[in-house]
Amino acid sequence: MDLISYLLDNSERGLDENTLKTNAWDHFGVEVAALVIDSVGFTRTTQAKGIVYFLTQLAKSRKITNQVMDKYKPISYTFHADNCYAFFRDVNLAFNAAIELQKMTQKASIPLIGDEYFGLSIGIGFGRLLKAGSHEHYFGDEMNIASKLGEDTGSRDDILLSDNAYNSLAKKKNFLFKMHTSSISGVEFKYHQLG
Repeated sequence: MDLISYLLDNSERGLDENTLKTNAWDHFGVEVAALVIDSVGFTRTTQAKGIVYFLTQLAKSRKITNQVMDKYKPISYTFHADNCYAFFRDVNLAFNAAIELQKMTQKASIPLIGDEYFGLSIGIGFGRLLKAGSHEHYFGDEMNIASKLGEDTGSRDDILLSDNAYNSLAKKKNFLFKMHTSSISGVEFKYHQLG
């Protein structure tokens, strides 16, 4: 049974909120690193050159993403529109995959419009999440933050880590990070920008 069906079934059986919460985390909770990748330039390119042109360039980017994912072996990953969601057992693997993905994308120089090339914005979260099922992946604060960082906060070539992801990273002293704050629905949180 997937998470949503489990929650609905147990709620309809009258299970109290605290027991339902405890049982859900016991059955579906897992520590995982969420890597959220968003493309940069979608709107500009689509307006200037059309959707088919952008999707052709996106296909080239996905080929690179597949190569990186094959190397770093995530638990799972999937593409949705111009985003990619990947999940790793270890934040260090997610971080290393993000760095290699940025380098390979930059090296490929996939043209968009004018002198602009295809770029990525990447957010990483790490912590205990609820495994939803094969199609919905994971739910939880760190998933939400990773999505916010990759899709809304970051820009071209950014790798942004949640505070939990940053604190769990083994070799962070080998890199330069800058701390920032942001908010999701009025809730403030810290994140760390590589470079």
